[in-house]
Formats: sequence, C-alpha cells, structure tokens
Amino acid sequence: MKGQAPAYWINSDTIVKGLFNEGSDENKLLKLAACNTIELHATKKTWNTILWLLVNNLKQDGKPVLSGKELGELKTRIPVDFH
Repeated sequence: MKGQAPAYWINSDTIVKGLFNEGSDENKLLKLAACNTIELHATKKTWNTILWLLVNNLKQDGKPVLSGKELGELKTRIPVDFH
C-alpha cells in the first residue's frame, strides 16, 4: 500500500509560471500534482491574486475574456488545493 503523496505549499508566482511556462520546474510541479504524485496547497489569497491577474490582463475590447463560471471551472482544474 502506498502512503500519502508528499505535500507542498506554493505561491501565486509558482502557479503562474507553471501555467504559462511549458517545461519549467513549476510546470512540472503542476503536472505531478495532476497525476496525484504530489499534493500542492496554496492560500485563498493566492487564488485571489491569480484571479486578479486573469481578470485584469486577459481582456478583449476592454472586457474580460473569461466569465465568472469559466474562472470557477479553472480554479477546480488547477491541481492545487486552495485553503
């Protein structure tokens, strides 16, 4: 029987680099977490930072590209437990 996967606390910089920089160490961490090899944890404040970044920088014609529903779905797809 396997034990629990190692857990690590990460910050918003790690998540952003992991999402947008293919092949980076941060990207590898997210992939390991997606495969349940490790667990990644972050604070709710970290999610708020990611949310702010997405809403304020992903715009088309001055309007956010992602809807509230899409942002919520993104949060559940990122392999990080936000506490």
